[in-house]
Formats: sequence, C-alpha cells, structure tokens
Amino acid sequence: MTHPFLSIRDFGVRFPVRSESFRRGRYFYAVRHISLDVRKKETFCLVGESGSGKTTLVWAILGLHPFAEGEMAFCGRSIKRSNDPVHQALISNAQMVFQDPVAAVSPFLTLGQSIEEPLRARGVGKKERAAIAQRLAAETGLSHELLGRRPCEVSDGQNQRVCIARALSTKPAILFLDEPLTALDAIVQREVAELLYRMKKDYNATFFLVTHDLGFVKRCGTTVAVMYLGRIVERAAKETFFSNPCHPFSQALLSSVLKPGIWKGERIVLKGESPSPQNPPSGCVFHTRCPRRLPVCEKTAPEERLVGAEHAVCCHLF
Repeated sequence: MTHPFLSIRDFGVRFPVRSESFRRGRYFYAVRHISLDVRKKETFCLVGESGSGKTTLVWAILGLHPFAEGEMAFCGRSIKRSNDPVHQALISNAQMVFQDPVAAVSPFLTLGQSIEEPLRARGVGKKERAAIAQRLAAETGLSHELLGRRPCEVSDGQNQRVCIARALSTKPAILFLDEPLTALDAIVQREVAELLYRMKKDYNATFFLVTHDLGFVKRCGTTVAVMYLGRIVERAAKETFFSNPCHPFSQALLSSVLKPGIWKGERIVLKGESPSPQNPPSGCVFHTRCPRRLPVCEKTAPEERLVGAEHAVCCHLF
C-alpha cells in the first residue's frame, strides 16, 4: 500500500482567548477537524479568504504552533504530538517561502549569505556553500553582482527570488509557500509565478501552496482544498475543482476572479463579513453568508461527503 507523503486527520489548532479578565482555560480553535492527504511530488493548493486559518495550519504542520488534537503522518509514520521524532524528520525535510520577502531575510546578511544560511546550519563547507549559492542565484534569475548586496538595496521581487533560492538550497522533500506572490506588484508576480512553475518542474519536489491567486492554482496546481473559518469545505483535483465547484463558498471564490477562463457564470457576491473564529456560528460555519442555505444549516454542521472521485464537500446540499 502506498502511503500519502503527508497525511492529516481531524487536526486542530487552538489559542487562548485574551481578555482583560483573569479567567484562564478559555480557548478558541483557529483550525479544526482538518483532514487531508498530500501526495509526493504534487502541488497541493490551499485557498480561502484572509484570516481563514491557512497560515496557521501550515505553521502547525511545521511545528511553529502546537496542534491540540488529531494527528499527522509523514511517509506513513505517525506524528502524535508536536516535535516528536517523526515530526522532526518532517521539519528537517521541509523549507518555507514566506509572504513578505523583506521580513523573511536578515537585513544584516548579504543576499548570497542568506541563500547559504541553511547550508551553513547543516555544516556545508564554505566553498561548497558559495558554489551552491551562485548556481541557485543563476537558476532563480539573480545576477552574480547582486549576491553581495543587502535586502534594502534590491527590489521585493529580487528578495523573493533569494527566499526561493534559499528554500531550494537543501533540496527539500516538501516546500511550503505561504502567499509567495501577494506582496509583489503585478509584473513581478508574473515573473515569480513563472519562476516557481519552472522550479517545480526542475526540482520535482512536493509543493504545499497557500495562495489567493486562483489563476496560478489553475496553471500549476494538482489538488485544491478550500478553507473557510478554519474548516476545509471542499477538496478536489484541480481539473474537477475548476470545472465543477460544488460548495457555495468555492463558487463565490471562483466568481470573484477577473481572469478569463476561471468562471463562466455570474458574479456571486457574499454579504457580510466572515465571523470571528472566537465566536463561530452554530451548524455550518458558512451559513451566515451562504446564498443557498437551508434551515438545517443553522443547526447541524455538515459532514464531509464524497460527490465524485477524490471530490469531497462539506455541505447539506449534497
């Protein structure tokens, strides 16, 4: 039996409720009841609104937040708590590209030193580090002259190229990309998107992509999962998701994209704001904004249902 590269079951991450009172022991869940599988060498795409818990989920997978419930498995080996030996093996085989490239690099290091940083931490010699940094700089479109500069002396796009080169320096088995295009202007977004697409083909690594850019997802994604208020509401293969989105929130997301070829129907405008995770609604978490809600949606949370091959939806309409 072939195990998923990364598997998550009934996963939850919680945080204490901050208030002016001295009451303790109160928590809210930023993500809860998350179950998903990531196959080796695929591009798994996690999409949703800002504040839905996407980054929190990634940080918990990487041990930056402890998970409160559920479990993970890495290459078939179970991870029952944060930072146990199997979790450490996952972390050591992973790298991450953050949303803000300037904040993700040290202002005190040159670009070349930033690329070399993970190699230095692993004890790679100085000459080998420099050679790897120069090769990665060339692959990611950075000239040799830029390696001696500091982050404040180059553009955001060049800093993001440095972050990508640094993440690839250790040849990670899985690369997490948290909104890698959001902080860049439109022209640079296209250039960095093209770079990521090329690096995925060249390095053949597993990509876990958190993004708002559904056009980028359509081009390079393999599997799509849609998150709303800390829950996965739909999972499907990329082709299925774009041709037959089932959850009303998925349909609204796709209808908001202005790029041609993403959505053929009328624009679906959701009313109101997403509820706070500290005070989630009863029943289905989306029912307060859903244009197709039923009476049962206000009382009972829907279970995940398969509506096709590898296509799962959490909705009472199915």
